[in-house]
Formats: sequence, C-alpha cells, structure tokens
Amino acid sequence: MERKVISHTLTLERSFIAPVVKAVLHTILFHRYFGNVSPKDNHILANITYASVDDSSVSATVDDKIEELMQTISPTADSKSQISLYFTETKPRKAWFSKSEEEICWEEWLIDIQSKIGKTEREFNQLQASAEDQAKQAIFHVIQEMDRSKDHIPLIANSQTNPFPYHISVTPATGLWSSMIKRAIRPSMS
Repeated sequence: MERKVISHTLTLERSFIAPVVKAVLHTILFHRYFGNVSPKDNHILANITYASVDDSSVSATVDDKIEELMQTISPTADSKSQISLYFTETKPRKAWFSKSEEEICWEEWLIDIQSKIGKTEREFNQLQASAEDQAKQAIFHVIQEMDRSKDHIPLIANSQTNPFPYHISVTPATGLWSSMIKRAIRPSMS
C-alpha cells in the first residue's frame, strides 16, 4: 500500500495561525475519523465555518499541538514551521519469530506555515483578508483531496471508535531537513 502525502502551505500573520491551522486539522480529522461521530460546527475569523469531531480528546490533542506550534513561531519576526498529521493502521509485524505489531502510515498531511508580522494597520488588514482567503482555500483543498482519492485507505478491520490512529507532530523550520530524513528512514512509516 502506498502512503499518500498531501502538502499545503499557509502564509499568515502570526495572530491568525492558530485558528486557521486548527480549522484545517479539525477538517482533516472530521473526514478521516472513521467511527460514529457527532459533528460540531466551529467558526473562525469573519464568517468561516468548519466541522470537527465532537470529542474532547481530539480537541485536546489538536489544542496541545497548536500551542506547541505557536511556541516554534517567532513573535517578533517572520518565521517558518511545519505541522504534520498522519494516519496509521496497526498490522502484525511480518516476521516468523515475532508476534508484535507495527504502525504503517497510509496518509500524511504536511502543512507548511510561514509567519508574517503586520507592521502597519494597513498591512495587518491585508494579512487578515489573506488569512480568510487562505482558510477557505485550505478547507476546500482538504475536502477536494478527501473526495479525489480513496483507494489508499485501508480496510477497517476492527470495531474501535477510530480504527486508524492519528499522530500530529510539529517541526520548527530549523529542524525541517532533519525531520524529513528521520521520516524517510523510520521503518514503521514505510
């Protein structure tokens, strides 16, 4: 099975990063949480609505990772960071002498974030309008990708609430190269 990797880049004023990235992560999770879920409507910026899974543990995980992301972004200068969300399935390890399990990644979302600082009121207002446009585009991109390709999704083999574990990781710009190398050689993610 091939792992599908979807990338998206956001260039946002620092104060809009948390709500926009949170909306994108929740939109992805809402469409890939294969259990019996209750939807929850959320609103960001002026008039953007997105759906999320109405589950306190999912919300807490996303909130923790958004907080971690914001700590990697400079409050006073333009900076870069990345957040990734990936889904795995648990399979028995393919070795005759072992009865262990391994997690195999089947889908990964890479969101590159470029932080901008609005130095004037006019610049800030332009960045706010841009944040609204980018949020809409990112949510639409997620929905399009979800509809476009479903062949890589593994069969559901258990009756857990969410049969496919998800993981969210944050990588500051200084560690992007090393994290890509680690991801490439990590055996459980092949």
